[in-house]
Amino acid sequence: MTTDAELVERIDRHYRGHDRQPSRIGVAVSGGSDSLALLHLVKEWGQAEVFVATVDHGLRTGSAEEAAHVAALCEEMGVPHSTLPWRGWDGRGNLQDHARRNRYELLANWSRENGLGSVALGHT
Repeated sequence: MTTDAELVERIDRHYRGHDRQPSRIGVAVSGGSDSLALLHLVKEWGQAEVFVATVDHGLRTGSAEEAAHVAALCEEMGVPHSTLPWRGWDGRGNLQDHARRNRYELLANWSRENGLGSVALGHT
């Protein structure tokens, strides 16, 4: 089993291999265990200022509450959080594909607006 310290070391090795380590990094957090774990690991890494975004697709009952839960956790951790709403489903085509493409577009725009060097994704 891999330890937290080993995972933090992997994050460090990843960014050490880049020409320039980001001073500000984003983490996309849905509220699921994988993205919450990633947030904790990036925060523990401690080599960049951490920002968090949650995309609320508005497709499930309770999605706004999940985003609010992530926001509350981030507040406890002292990490800035943004909820990025998506309401672009027109009922045509592949819903999952539309949601994924728009999620990445929202995260890319958020990243640029906040001057982030990268955005970490832990979603399965």
